Amino acid sequence: MNLGVPSFSIYCASKWAVEGFVETVSEEVNPEWGITFTCIEPGGFRTDWRGRSMDGLTSGAKVFYDLAVMEDSRLRCVVGTDAYKAISSKIDTYLEKVQNFDKWSNITNVDE
Repeated sequence: MNLGVPSFSIYCASKWAVEGFVETVSEEVNPEWGITFTCIEPGGFRTDWRGRSMDGLTSGAKVFYDLAVMEDSRLRCVVGTDAYKAISSKIDTYLEKVQNFDKWSNITNVDE
């Protein structure tokens, strides 16, 4: 679940597109093929591109590698304490907002 960030609408939209694509294609691929998908949602990485911050990226790369070779893959993985905190907060807020409109949401039932 991505986060909307003011002044980054195009960037956020492209990230949501990737998330939607991964979620959908993971349901379209035949399970017999043994192909799985994981949408990694990383938090911030301190980078100065080619400087000293490159030394610290090995821990992030290790997490990404572990997710890629995992036997029991997951559809989503949030990486980083900042991302985990932000996504958890968004989920709580999202649920609250949805529940605030449950009256309107549930009056338009479609026959199942």
